[in-house]
Amino acid sequence: MMPLVQQLIKKQTKDWTPKMVADPVQERLLEIIAAKKKALKPQKAQGKTAPSSSPSNVVSIMDALRKSVAAEIRATK
Repeated sequence: MMPLVQQLIKKQTKDWTPKMVADPVQERLLEIIAAKKKALKPQKAQGKTAPSSSPSNVVSIMDALRKSVAAEIRATK
């Protein structure tokens, strides 16, 4: 029985190659992430930066707090 098992093991054994540990799913995900990062980078138009004339709806919490405190102080006087 032992020689039969050894023969089966020799038949099923392969030499190691780096391809055995490659993960095509991870590689594809990394490619997708890199493409999305590249798409998100701002495009420079002929050496000039993009104009920031469009209003932003980002609110600074500290500025809002200062305005609120100032309004409260004015209301109590």
